[in-house]
Amino acid sequence: MFRINYLILSVIGLLPSLVYAQKDCHAMLFGTVTEEGSEEPVPFAEVFIVQTGQGAITDDQGRFVFTEICEGEYTVNCHHIGCSHLSSEIKVVGETNLCFHLQHESLKLAEITVHAKPIELRSTQAERSLNGEKLAAVKGQTLGDLLKNLPGVTTLNTGSGIAKPVIRGLHSSRVLMLNNGVRQEGQQWGSEHAPEIDPYIADKVTVVYGANSVRYGADALGGVVLVEPRALRSEPGVGGEVNLAAFGNGRVGVASGMVEGNSKLKTRNSKLAYRLQGTVKRGGDLRTPDYFLKNTGVKEINYSATVGLEREKWKSEVFFSQFFTDIGVYRGSHIGNLTDLENAIERGRPTDDGTFSYKLGRPLQRVAHYLLKAKSEVKTGTAGKLTLQYARQFNRRGEFDAHKRYGTLPSELNNPEMLFEITTHTFDLAWEHKSWRHLTGSLGAQGMAQRNTTDRGGLIPNYNSQTAGVFWIERWRKYPFPLEFEAGVRYDLRHLNIENRGNEVIDKQLDFSNLSGTAGVVFKASEQFDIKLHWGSAWRAPNVNELFSDGVHHGSASYEKGREYLVPERAHSTNLSFDFDNQRNFAINFSLYRNIVNDFIYLRPTAEPVLTIRGAFPAFAYDQTDARLMGLDWSAEWKPIAALTLTSGASMLRAWNKQHDEWLTLMPADRFQMGLAYSPKAKKDGVTKENAPFVKLGVEHVLKQTRVPDNQDFAPAPAAYTLVNFEAGLALPIVDPHLSVGQGKSSIVNRLTLTLTIQNLLNTAYRDYLNRLRYFSHEVGRNVSVKLKYSF
Repeated sequence: MFRINYLILSVIGLLPSLVYAQKDCHAMLFGTVTEEGSEEPVPFAEVFIVQTGQGAITDDQGRFVFTEICEGEYTVNCHHIGCSHLSSEIKVVGETNLCFHLQHESLKLAEITVHAKPIELRSTQAERSLNGEKLAAVKGQTLGDLLKNLPGVTTLNTGSGIAKPVIRGLHSSRVLMLNNGVRQEGQQWGSEHAPEIDPYIADKVTVVYGANSVRYGADALGGVVLVEPRALRSEPGVGGEVNLAAFGNGRVGVASGMVEGNSKLKTRNSKLAYRLQGTVKRGGDLRTPDYFLKNTGVKEINYSATVGLEREKWKSEVFFSQFFTDIGVYRGSHIGNLTDLENAIERGRPTDDGTFSYKLGRPLQRVAHYLLKAKSEVKTGTAGKLTLQYARQFNRRGEFDAHKRYGTLPSELNNPEMLFEITTHTFDLAWEHKSWRHLTGSLGAQGMAQRNTTDRGGLIPNYNSQTAGVFWIERWRKYPFPLEFEAGVRYDLRHLNIENRGNEVIDKQLDFSNLSGTAGVVFKASEQFDIKLHWGSAWRAPNVNELFSDGVHHGSASYEKGREYLVPERAHSTNLSFDFDNQRNFAINFSLYRNIVNDFIYLRPTAEPVLTIRGAFPAFAYDQTDARLMGLDWSAEWKPIAALTLTSGASMLRAWNKQHDEWLTLMPADRFQMGLAYSPKAKKDGVTKENAPFVKLGVEHVLKQTRVPDNQDFAPAPAAYTLVNFEAGLALPIVDPHLSVGQGKSSIVNRLTLTLTIQNLLNTAYRDYLNRLRYFSHEVGRNVSVKLKYSF
C-alpha cells in the first residue's frame, strides 16, 4: 500500500515539472528521510521544492524522488507531524542525493472541538437561491433585476432603473422581503417603489414560492424574498473584499467595500465580531438601440455596520444600515395634455434621439431608508433556543413632479411635490425546540406598529397601523424513513386608523383578522430524488393606497383611484415540485403550482386617460375579483463533458379573472432560457474548480403576452423578443509560495476575480409587457460591464 501511495504521489509531483521539461530539464533529486539517532525511516514525511512548487511524500522506506527537474539551486523543505521542520539549500546537478534527519519533538495536543451537523431538513416549500459566483455575477444591478435570474421571477418595471420582483404573477405587498431577518417596510405599495436594499449586503438571496404567511407574517400570498448577509466572522483575524463595476450603458460606476473581523475577549469564552460595508453608485442617461432615455440616471450611497458578541450560551447582534438614492424617471413619460399623450403612445419613442447626460432633473424619486436591528439568542438548555428581535425602520420618499399647478418649476431639487414618511417598529419573539419524539418546531409572536404621513401631495392619507400575530410550526422526521411532514398555523389581526388626505378628513377605523395555515410533505425517493407537496392558505388586508388613493402618482406617471369597499384577499396555494440531482453531471427541478385568490385586488386600466392640472396621464382604478393563477417553472443543468455545462429554464403562467371570465391584466408572459458554459479547467467529475476560468452564453426568449383582457389597455401588448447575453470570468488566487503543497489551499489569503458581462449582446430593440413606461419607449440596448472583486 505504501508503494502504491509512493507511486501516485510521485506522479503528482511530476505535473509541475512539465513546464521545465520543455527546457530540456532531465535532472533528478532523490533521497531519504530518517529519524535522528535511530536512523529509522520516516514514512509519510512531506518534501517540498519551494521554487517549483513540486511536492512528494515519502514511502514506507522513507524515500522520495523528483525527476525531470532543471539543474540549479533550490530550497527544499521537509515536514513531518511530531518532528522539527528542516530546510536545505542544495544545488542539483545530474542525479543528486539529499537526506534529511528529523528530530522528534514533544507534542502537546491542543483541545479538539468536534462540531456535529445534523442531517439537513428539506423544505417542504419550493425555493431557489442565488449565492456564490452566480450572485457575484449579477451584483451591481438592482435587487429586482438580480432576482430575475431565478425561475418564476420577473420584474414590474417603471422605465429602466426601477424594478420590483414579481413571483409567479404576484408582487408589491403580496411578496414579503426580509432584509437580514427584518421584514422590509417602506412605501412598497407602489408598483414603481423598488426595494430599498443594497444587493452588496447579500451573501445569499432566496425566493420561497407560494403562500408563506405562517412563519413570515401576513400578506405573503405570493412568496418571500430572503436577503441574507454572510454570518459574522467566527475565526480571529481581519478580512474583507472590494467590488468595482463599470457598465457601458448609462456609464454607470459602482464601488463597494467590506471589512470584517473577530477577536477573542479576555472575559471567558467571549468573541467580538464586526463588519463595515458601503456602496456608492452613479449613472447617467440610459440608451435604447436607437436613442437616449432622458433623465434616467441614478445616484446611490449605502452603508451598513454590524457588531456581534457571542458567549457559550448566548449571542447578540446589532445591525444598522442606510440606503439613499436619487432615481430619475424618464422625462418623456410626463405629458402636458391628452392630445400629446395620445401622440406619444402612438409614436412610442421620443421625438429626438437625445444626448448623454449625468444630470438628474424632474421627474425624480428621492428615497432614504434607515434600519436598526437588535437581536439576541439564548440557548434554553438542551431543549432549543429563544430568539428576541427588535427593529426600527424609517423610510422617506420624495417624488418631484415635472409639472406644477401654478408658475414655473424650480430648477433645484429641494421641495418634492409628494413626500411620504413611514416609521415602523417590529418585534419578534420565537422559541425553536429540538427533536422531541421526532418533532422539531417553533412557536412565537410578532408585532408591528407603523405611523405613515403624507406631508405633501395627498395621494394617500395619513394613517396609523398596528399588527399582531402568533404562530406555531411543527416538523416530523424519523430518519431514515423517507417521508417528512410539516404543518403550521397562524393568527393575525390588524387595526388601521385613517386620518386625513390633505385637507380632506376621512377619520375611519378599520379592523381585520384571520387565520393562515400550511401543510407539506417531502418524499425522499432516493439520495438523488425528492418530491415535495405543499399547501398554504394566507390572507391579506387591503392597503391604504388600494382603499383611498386618489390622484397622480408621479413615480409611475399614472392617475390612480382607490376603492373604499375593498375586502381582504384569501389565497389557497398548492405547489408540487420534483428535484433530481445525481451529484455528477445532471440536475433538474420542475414545479407545478395553482393559486386561487378570492377577492383578488388588482389595478385595472380605465377606458380613457385623465387630464389634470398637472398634465395628462394613463388612469388606473383598483378593483376586485376572484382569480386563478396556474403555471409551471423548471430549471435544468447537464454536463455532457467535464468542461461543458448546458442549462435550460422556463416560466409559464395562466392567470384568469373568474368573475369576468377573462384573462387578468399585467401578468408576465411566458419566457424560456437556454445557456451553455465552458470551463477548460473543470475536474473530471464535472465539478468546476473554484478558480477555473469560464465563458457563458445565454439566450432568453419571451413570448408576446396574448392573454390580455379586451379593451383594458392603452396600447397593444408588445411583440415577442429574444435576448442574447454573454459572460466570461477568471479568478486569480494569491498563494504564499513558502508554504508546502499540503498547506497550499489554506494559504490562499487573497483572491482577485474579473468578470466581463454583455447584456443584450445583439442590441435588440424590444419592449416588455410589464414595464409601465413601455407606452413611451423601448427597453435598454446593449450593456457591457466589467466587474472586479478583490477578497482578502
